[in-house]
Amino acid sequence: MLRRVVRDDVPLAPVHAAVHARLVAIAPGRADTTLPAPSADPDAALWLLGDFASGLAVTGTLDPGQRITTLRLTLHVLSREIEGDTLHAAGCLDERLPDVALSTAVITDGAGRTIARAHGRNAVLTDEVAAGYGTEVPSWASSPLTVAGMVRDGGAPSDQAVNTAAVVQGGALASVPARALAGVLDGPADEASAAFLRPVPADGRTVHAEAELEHGGRRLRSGRALLRDDRDRVVLSVSGLRYG
Repeated sequence: MLRRVVRDDVPLAPVHAAVHARLVAIAPGRADTTLPAPSADPDAALWLLGDFASGLAVTGTLDPGQRITTLRLTLHVLSREIEGDTLHAAGCLDERLPDVALSTAVITDGAGRTIARAHGRNAVLTDEVAAGYGTEVPSWASSPLTVAGMVRDGGAPSDQAVNTAAVVQGGALASVPARALAGVLDGPADEASAAFLRPVPADGRTVHAEAELEHGGRRLRSGRALLRDDRDRVVLSVSGLRYG
């Protein structure tokens, strides 16, 4: 399926169709992807692209009937000054065990500068969900949407934000509490780690974020943000640091 996505230049899932996230090359343990460079809110794009590329590096090693789900994603941002119109992310498999895999995505801009690194921990699952992969091929949006436009604090995620498992893509979802965390850190985190606790379907139910400052030093600030569903259950937590 992944080779067909590359060969025919088709999106892998609705979320990728919406934001124009492309898989441009795939090999066992490696994936190369692109995303239009954002004009604003680069962190949301970095979360989505980091999850996309790091996850695909694992997906390319799976057997038929298997899939992955993100357990934790850590994003290290080096620069928010992006040159060029396109972000590139190279995903690489670091370790693979029967039920868990570790991978890394290096995100660069059009000038070849490293903008961010993402590190993913994924569970490897075998279930009926994987059997349905590739049965439907979405169409590219006429123009790319923004991550923030699809997943908002206090709103219901768009059905365009879902991945191949028909739930909101992890990176897009993590951008919501990450944005709330930026509010208490006086700016976006330079390093943040998201733990995914429950899948979130795009079924009209809302999500909301809350954040707290844990340490407010002059040179280092740390905080934590939670994303809750409409039943007030925690579905995702993000902890982060901001330097300087």
